[in-house]
Amino acid sequence: MNFQGLHHAAIKTNDLDKTLEFYCGILGLEIEERFYDAGEQSDIVFLSLGNTQLEVIAPHRPEEKDINFSSSFHLALAVSNVEEIYEELMKKGINFTLPLTKSGGFKYAYFSGPMGETLEIVERTN
Repeated sequence: MNFQGLHHAAIKTNDLDKTLEFYCGILGLEIEERFYDAGEQSDIVFLSLGNTQLEVIAPHRPEEKDINFSSSFHLALAVSNVEEIYEELMKKGINFTLPLTKSGGFKYAYFSGPMGETLEIVERTN
């Protein structure tokens, strides 16, 4: 097998407007593609995320509206200056669940997205 890399990561939401306001309005991601998937019965939005994409899935089926993120999952967003992004997000009202930390050749911090998903900003330091 010859994998070329990660195409996208996906999250589900029960409030597409709130999720897009967070990821686009606060984090600055841009919508690359938006469509309705009849097979999934969901609105699908692909957001730009560096060399990959974040897929946001908004299901229409009532049984899929209850979103539950596992504490073992997180989405790590690579940045070139974690201190600068950390300060910028704090000014936008983001409360960090793990403040700026340095360990193992990385600087990072954790915060929550609008559906309770765990997000990390991370910079390699060596």
